[in-house]
Amino acid sequence: MKSALLVVLCLIAGCSSLDSAGPFGGTAANTRTFEAPMARVKPAFISTIASMGMAVSALEVRGGRDVIKARKAGSVVEIELEAVNKSTTRARVVAKGGDDAMAARIIRQAEKILGGT
Repeated sequence: MKSALLVVLCLIAGCSSLDSAGPFGGTAANTRTFEAPMARVKPAFISTIASMGMAVSALEVRGGRDVIKARKAGSVVEIELEAVNKSTTRARVVAKGGDDAMAARIIRQAEKILGGT
């Protein structure tokens, strides 16, 4: 009964609150789809992280998606990259603590590196 109620509430709310919870809980997430292959997008995000003074703490593959984890002085960021097809990559940037500005800045910097694709 509780499960059915949860499903109904998710359908009504569009599941936005569940989707934005991310791996940290209480986080900010920004998503952007780039018309560029993973081979170009991943280095652009790594370069962006380095230019912001963050250190890559882990590179993982999770469920067919590449995950880049980075940190700097209490800030933790996770970038999930998914190849939609050979020439399109979806990026989701999640910043711990609800730092939406940092997540958005990472997306914008990567866009600049990729030439606004």
